[in-house]
This record gives sequence, structure tokens and C-alpha cells, in this order.
Amino acid sequence: MFVLDTGNEGGAAGPFIAWSARGTQDGSVPPRSFFIRDGGNKTPMDMSKGIVLDIESMKTGWQHSEGIAGVAPEWKWNSSPANMQPSPGEGWKKGISVRCAVGGGNVATWEQAGAAVWQAITNLAPQLTKQPAPGQLPLVRMTDAELLQFKKGSTVVPKLEVVKWVDRPDCLKEGAAAGIALEPTPAPAAPAVQPADLDDAEF
Repeated sequence: MFVLDTGNEGGAAGPFIAWSARGTQDGSVPPRSFFIRDGGNKTPMDMSKGIVLDIESMKTGWQHSEGIAGVAPEWKWNSSPANMQPSPGEGWKKGISVRCAVGGGNVATWEQAGAAVWQAITNLAPQLTKQPAPGQLPLVRMTDAELLQFKKGSTVVPKLEVVKWVDRPDCLKEGAAAGIALEPTPAPAAPAVQPADLDDAEF
């Protein structure tokens, strides 16, 4: 059963999914929306259709970023989603990393930290514990967004729901399960040439 420790006490393969509470500065992504970042390209996502979260390989942890363009943030991962470690120090934010099937046989990684993302996952966690069987993954969609007010400032949290549980999509399978040979396959032996074959051969 899936368990998520939300830590109340207390680098992955692209392309990447991200939540934007207020939209991107370049205007390519509107406020209150998800988008896919692939290199320098940002493409808005229609999250009303949903994506499949690979919760069985989800990671949670703490992220620290200097906010410098081109410099990857630092992550300290928990041993499992069910074990949230204390904050490493000031400036660290709770976050997640999870591979997602986004439709059309494509895969992207939602790897992001911050209050909005963590609150969205915290709200979704009770639904994720209802995994009907090992290997079944949740098809999750966004239904709305809500304002989260702090003593200083605010953010917008995406409201997510599990639409249904599905078998693991092929694009989230690895190794033999995905039809990938784990060991080199011997080349087939060349068929023996019989005299009759030579008579019919064209030169």
C-alpha cells in the first residue's frame, strides 16, 4: 500500500512537468497551470485529461535552489516516501520526483519543490493509499486551483484527484517488461543453402 509521510514535523530524466501558480515570466505559460519543460521550450498541459503517476517509484525529499538560471537545484532524498526526514536547514523546501505517463506514449518527470506542489501532493495522498493492487497506478487530473494564504504572501495550489486506477502503461515499464532484452540476443543462424536454392537464384 502506498504511504506518504508529509513531514509535519519537520535528478531525474527530462522532459519535466512543472506547476506554475502565477504563470511564467516570458508569458508562454498562463497562471494556474501545468506545463512541460523540454530544454528551453515550455508547453502548457491540459491537466483536465489527466496523467498517470508512477507512485511505486516516487521520491520525496528536500530541495535547495539558489535561483540561478542554468544551475540545477540540490536535492536530499528520503529513503522512501513513507519516511520524511527533518529539514536540512534554512532555505530547503519539500518536494517530489515522479515519472508520469502524459499521453501518446510519452513520459515526463514531475520534479518540483515548494509549498503549492507539496500541498497538492499532501491533499492527494489519502487517495493514493487506496491502490487496489500492486502495479496499479493512478490516473490523476486537475479539477481546480485554490489560494493558499500565508502570514506573508500566498500561492495557488492545484487540486488533484484520482480518476481511476490503471495498469502500468508500456511507456513506464522498464527492462524485459517493456520488451527490452536485458542480455544480447544471439544472432539467428544463417539458413543452409541447398542446391535447389541456387537453381532458383537470380543474378
